[in-house]
Parts: sequence; C-alpha cells; structure tokens
Amino acid sequence: MRMRRSYTVFAVSALLAATGLARADCTSGGITFTSQSDIDTANCTFVNGDVVISAAASGNITFNNLNRINGSLIVQGCGDATCSRIVGISSTNLTAVEGRLQISSVPSLGSINLPGLRRVNQDLILHDLPELTKVNLGGIKRVGSLKLSSALKLTKATIGSRGYSFDPNVGLKNITGNLTGSADAVVEVRDVGLRDMDGILDFWSARRLVIENLPNLDVQMIKVLNLDEMRVVGNNNLTLRFWEANLNEPNTPGPMINRLLISGVRSLSPCLQPVVHEFYAFNNSAMEYLYFNFDQLNHIEIRDNPRLKKIVSWASLNRFWRDIYIHDNPILSLKRFPGPREPGDNVSEVYCNDLSKIHRDQWAWFPNTFDNLVIDADIDNTFFNETFTNLWLNTSSPSETKPKVVDRFEVRSTNSTFDCSALDILRTQKGAFPGRYSCQGQTLPAGIGAPSLEGSMRMALGAAFMAAILLY
Repeated sequence: MRMRRSYTVFAVSALLAATGLARADCTSGGITFTSQSDIDTANCTFVNGDVVISAAASGNITFNNLNRINGSLIVQGCGDATCSRIVGISSTNLTAVEGRLQISSVPSLGSINLPGLRRVNQDLILHDLPELTKVNLGGIKRVGSLKLSSALKLTKATIGSRGYSFDPNVGLKNITGNLTGSADAVVEVRDVGLRDMDGILDFWSARRLVIENLPNLDVQMIKVLNLDEMRVVGNNNLTLRFWEANLNEPNTPGPMINRLLISGVRSLSPCLQPVVHEFYAFNNSAMEYLYFNFDQLNHIEIRDNPRLKKIVSWASLNRFWRDIYIHDNPILSLKRFPGPREPGDNVSEVYCNDLSKIHRDQWAWFPNTFDNLVIDADIDNTFFNETFTNLWLNTSSPSETKPKVVDRFEVRSTNSTFDCSALDILRTQKGAFPGRYSCQGQTLPAGIGAPSLEGSMRMALGAAFMAAILLY
C-alpha cells in the first residue's frame, strides 16, 4: 500500500514537472511541435523564440491561445504528401510574429486562417502549396515583405482589407523591410490562381512589386504609393488600371513608380494618370493598342510586341521625355493622328467613356531636349512633320523652344513614302540633331548650328555643377 502511494506521488510529480517544463519552454526559447497534442500540452500564450510546426504533424493545427511569437512561425514541409499531412493552420488570437512567417512545400495544406494577425516584421512567405484554397489574413496591417507563389488553386484570398480606404490604420498599408532592415521591402505574387489582388495592393510603398503568371487575373487596379520597380508578366489577357492622386482631395494618394515593366499584358487603361518615370513594354503577344497616360515620364522603351498596331500617349504634358526606343514591333504604324478606331480598340470606352470622348488619339512632339530617339516602324510622314519639323521650319520662335535630340537620332520606316528630307535639313542646317544621326540608314554630317547647340548645353550643365559645388 505504501509502495503504491509512493508510485502515485512520483507519477503525479513527474507529470507536473513535465507540464511545468513545457510551459517554461514558451518563454525560454523556441519550440518545435510535432502534433496538435504537443501544442495543447504546452498551452503557450507567448513564445520567446521560433515556433516550428514539424512536417511530421498532421491534420488541422490550431493554436488559439497563442498571442505573440518573439521569433518566426515556420510550418515545415517536405514537398511529399507521404511525409507532410497538415491540412490546415489556424489561430484566432495570434496578433504578431516578430520574425518571419513561412509556410512552404506543404502539399496537403488547404487552408490558412489567421484573421487576427496584425503584423509580421520580416518576410511573410507562402510558397509551393498546391492544394491551398483558403487564406484569411484579413487583419494584416504590416509585413516586412510579402511573397506568395505556387498556389494555383488559390483563386480568392482575404489579405488585408478589400475595397478602398485611405486610413493608414485600415488594411495592409506598410511594407517595412527597407525601413527596419529586417527584410527586403518587396511584394511578389507568382504562379497563383488569384482572380484579383484587392487587399494585397493597398497604398503602401516598397522597393519592388512583382506580379507574374496569374492565369486568372484579367483586370487589376494598381493601388500603391512609391515603388522603385514594378514588373508585371500577365496571362496575355490582362488589363492594368492605375489609381491616381486626386489634386482636389489631398488625402487621396496616387502611385509614384520609378520603373514600370510589362509583358504578357493585353492593354493599359489610360483613364487615370499615375507618375511613372521609366516605361518598358516587351513581349506583349496579345497587345494591339497601347494607350498610356503617365505623368513625369522620361524613358519609353517599346519592343518585341508582335501584334502591336498603334501607340498613343494621352499624357497632357510630355515635357519630361528624354529617351524613346520603339522597335521590333513588326506591324506597328505611327501617325500623328492614327485615324478611326477599330472595333477591338475600346479599352478607354470600357473604363472611362467620358474621358475617351474628349481625348483625341494623336502623337504630339513638344519642345523637349531629348537624349535618344530610336524608332523603327511603319512611320507616316505626318508623325514628325506636323509638329517636330514644323516647329523648326515653319515658325519663327527661337531654337530653345524647339525639339532637339542631343545624343542619338535614328529613324527607319517601312513605309515606302517616308521622306527624310525635312529631318535631313534639321540635321545639316538647324542643329537639331548634333549627335549620332541616321534616317533610313543614311547618315549626314551635323550642320553648323550643331556644335554651338551642344557646346551651350554642356556649358550650362557645367555651370550648374559648379554652382552646386559652391553651394554645398
């Protein structure tokens, strides 16, 4: 009897000790859980380290009592359904992950339900989840970066707040990697079945935004603030729309994109006017009509678009243009006025019918000083002559108010009627093209006005540089 009582006391003491040890582990360092029973036994509300869900776990993994992780939350995967049988991850009370949240290569995972999660200070990575159909991160407000990839069954996700709100406390408004140094401030969405990215795109600033190979994404409004680079590889049926700042309402922000690269895109909506400094359109195999309406644009490069027929800039001010490269678009026709629209040329009527009625499809050359202008297409004589050459040959205004190309002017037209004579005069007599020059493959020496033009510009730049040094 005494031995049985001693054994009972020992067993209870051992159980209490084990429980106390498990609970102590919550604050003494990271924990690896291999099953739901491990999580229930530990009963952590706070973990002072990483939380790892082992690939050996199975079923629905729930940790509702856990509020904060002072480290990373990692769900291990192995890419093999025989060794990874987790089907769901959920927590109603988890609000913060101070490290990264990474769920990768879990082939059986169908749902991620973390509606109370407010911040992930480093990367939020969801990758290689072929059975994933549900994501609820509706409360997320701040991440170091967001990387969502290889989840083609995920057609709709709740990430942040859907709709439009300029309140900085509503929705995913902060991509903080470049501010904290803890992660790279990027948003990348690749090979995912999403039909829209509402909630993910929500007036934040980041270094890079990548949207690549989303087969179900046909129309998307781009709602961001400052981006160094935005790269889109569409499904060849994608129309991109852009938010713009409302000058009459200071609290309505608009995009400022340093470099925009698009491929696999069918069309851009020109209805709104974001700030874009460099625009590249490559390998858009379904694009026939390209309308763009970018403020402060200075670099344009449009090439290798096999079905592109027409390019029109709706921008009311293109005085920032410096470099234009348009080539290897085999059926592109360039005219001052492109003429009546074809039946399929209707993107502006669909998205901004009122604006389309007041905008005339035209290409106008303003008195810019360009660095490079390289164009190879079916160029009509009106494309240059009605504005570019006309400003030189038929107006008495000073040369400073006329368009010039300083470094490189090369034009080749497949139109048999294209005439270089007016451009040649600008080269040989007016000093409009002091640098490299070629029209229909023919080069001519620069005229007498060219050295003084180039010299005056270089002197002005030198004077500005010296003034800056003195002021500094």
